[in-house]
Amino acid sequence: MELQPFKIVPVGYVRKDEEPHETFIEILPEFAEAVEGLREGDWIKLVLWFHESDTPTRRRVLKVHPYGNPKNPLTGVFATRSPYRPNPIALYTVRIHRIEENRLYIDWIDAHDGTPVVDIKIFVERYDCPKEVPIEEREAHIQEGRMIGEVNVIPRKSDHLDELEEVSPEEYDALILEIGPKTTTLTAKELKDLIKTLKEVYDSLPVEIRDKLGEPEC
Repeated sequence: MELQPFKIVPVGYVRKDEEPHETFIEILPEFAEAVEGLREGDWIKLVLWFHESDTPTRRRVLKVHPYGNPKNPLTGVFATRSPYRPNPIALYTVRIHRIEENRLYIDWIDAHDGTPVVDIKIFVERYDCPKEVPIEEREAHIQEGRMIGEVNVIPRKSDHLDELEEVSPEEYDALILEIGPKTTTLTAKELKDLIKTLKEVYDSLPVEIRDKLGEPEC
């Protein structure tokens, strides 16, 4: 099969100020709206294009000495963070310290000033720090997920409920909760307790507020 190239365009560039020593991402004006929703304190994943390594010779390098130390055995580039690779893509996880117009001020990274940024994604613990979780990704009903403020509520698929007769509410994990980058799960029993608690909190709101909101739909 013949390999076909595809196009990637920069959405911004890495910038480094000497005084003060700060690193920021300068978002190009045509992509400014894509920043909406990001907040100071958010962790993000940066996808960069190491343009200085984008040469035919460096793209053909398939093995390197990790960390550039010849004392380390030659290792396939897919098992390293080397900038030499078939496609010179780099990944960083950084925190946004502040946002000023089209500038995202972030942690220091070793990318050079002027390095193209090809994408930015919000850091999500469930995807970016995989671990043993009660609800597997294939069982999560992603399409039914709801965003409420900064909380993402993802129910479990209800398939094969007829097989769950022996499972107790304390054992059945019913819901994924994502709060910012953090992820947790709730059992059916915990979900019921949460609903009860939220109802109590709602009922304790000032009557003037509840009148304006109306009764919650169940």
